[in-house]
Amino acid sequence: MSRLLQSWTADMNRLSGRTVTIGFGPAMFDRVRGLADRRPAALRPLPSFPGEAIDARGSHGDLCAQVCASTPAAAADGLRVLINSGREFAGLRWRQIGYRDQDGTADPRNPFGFRDGTANLDVTSTAARERHLWVSDGPEWMHGGTYLVTRRIRLLLDTWDRTALDAQESMIGRTRDTNRRTGSGHARLASGARMLRRSYTYDGGVDVNGLQDSGLIFISFQRDPAQFVAVQEKLADVDGLNAFSQHVASGVFACPPMDTLLRGGPTV
Repeated sequence: MSRLLQSWTADMNRLSGRTVTIGFGPAMFDRVRGLADRRPAALRPLPSFPGEAIDARGSHGDLCAQVCASTPAAAADGLRVLINSGREFAGLRWRQIGYRDQDGTADPRNPFGFRDGTANLDVTSTAARERHLWVSDGPEWMHGGTYLVTRRIRLLLDTWDRTALDAQESMIGRTRDTNRRTGSGHARLASGARMLRRSYTYDGGVDVNGLQDSGLIFISFQRDPAQFVAVQEKLADVDGLNAFSQHVASGVFACPPMDTLLRGGPTV
């Protein structure tokens, strides 16, 4: 694994204009010899949630690499660089391309037509980052890192687009045009824990029934995946948007700071 990380960190230094995040999945610590006692206690598979339909072929994994760029093409090209340089050491399990609307705001509109991420973690606050984002306990190799949770959420747009605007706004908990909080709906339910959330739109074409296969690649960063679990358990139980969405892929990864990667990962 150290050779793979050496190759990837070298690639990361050459991929100008792109940012790369590397993470380790729970199963890797059992699969790679000598790492069983290095797995952080917080890093364990996410529990099952009511209503989800997780496709294992497009979920989980021993390693993850998130590549971000100003365009989907640049991100995809950067990902190919990592895939090719790591081919000797690891096989590709799944990949997913997503994009965010470039409207100059921190909370662009999602496929439902509403702004996404308005009540996000304030990353300009040192206190907020230390309390909710960065890891400071557990194995030393994770100190200064974070945990990444990813979910692919299919949005049932064919049904949503035929739903009245007032009903949509009630379920979202915000007005569509002004983004004013209404004090109810999904926005209220999702406010229980502080995470750094980043959602990307994906478009998978159409399914066998001729319905749109589109939705969100939800990604959150937090100092403990339990922060995500607490919110998702609440949403899965009573969120009105469940009638218009379904979680179809899932993963959780430990993302250490760069100096850990340069020293060979969790073996240090």
